[in-house]
Amino acid sequence: MRTIDISNLEDLLPDGWKENAKVLKDSLEGKTAIERRKIFKDNPIWQDLVVIFKGLSNNKCWYSEAQEVMSDMDIDHFRPKNEAKQIVEGKIIIRDGYWWLAYDWKNYKLSSIYSNRLRKDKHTDENESYGKGSFFPLRNGCIAATCDEELDDEVIYLLNPTNPNDPDLLFFSEDGKAIPSVEQESEPWNYARAEVSIDIYHLNHTPLKDARLVVWNLCQRKIDQIKLINQKAHRTAGDNARIEIIKTELREMILKSSEFSAVALACIEKNKIRMAA
Repeated sequence: MRTIDISNLEDLLPDGWKENAKVLKDSLEGKTAIERRKIFKDNPIWQDLVVIFKGLSNNKCWYSEAQEVMSDMDIDHFRPKNEAKQIVEGKIIIRDGYWWLAYDWKNYKLSSIYSNRLRKDKHTDENESYGKGSFFPLRNGCIAATCDEELDDEVIYLLNPTNPNDPDLLFFSEDGKAIPSVEQESEPWNYARAEVSIDIYHLNHTPLKDARLVVWNLCQRKIDQIKLINQKAHRTAGDNARIEIIKTELREMILKSSEFSAVALACIEKNKIRMAA
């Protein structure tokens, strides 16, 4: 996960989209849950924004950093519109959704199907389903918001890719597995947020881990080349030039536009390789 800058997103919305969204939002007032669901089904105008959202991430899912070329991308309602679920003491608790945010572009995230919808990992014998679906867990004891003014009072579990502080809570191991970047003992809340987000966003789906492993191994090979050159007692001008070429290649791997750039960043950090910005 890398931070997605949405500061200019409002200027990219199609002509008339905001006006249409406001009309639809107003139409939800006073409606029953069943009536609202029908409005959502008949007016999924969030799908009109897929191409624009893809442009903000170079066609990458905002949660997993995977580029989807053979399947559809979803516009995910970060705070679910119909209902919101969380698991408390082993039981699924269902509360009202954030229906008034259904047509709020600030609540949208671009998501791959495997991060947004409940799916089993067909590449394992595990019977558990992962994916966001309607899950939006809050810290135990936290009161769910019922209007815009109460949103800031919510203490949420899920990492938000548009919050610059959240993506850094994810790290990656040498086998491509997503893990918390902090220790449970030192930062229990941040550790829990990362752990819950990894499950809900299905970030350890087998094909995803395999793809990350390819990036990690490529990055590691480049780093190993730098280490070998640095071990030389007498480096030549050619050696110095080779290091610069390799570092340029590594910088390309950690660009936000590159697929799984956070994995390359994790590999570089673990190897303690000094990199110019």
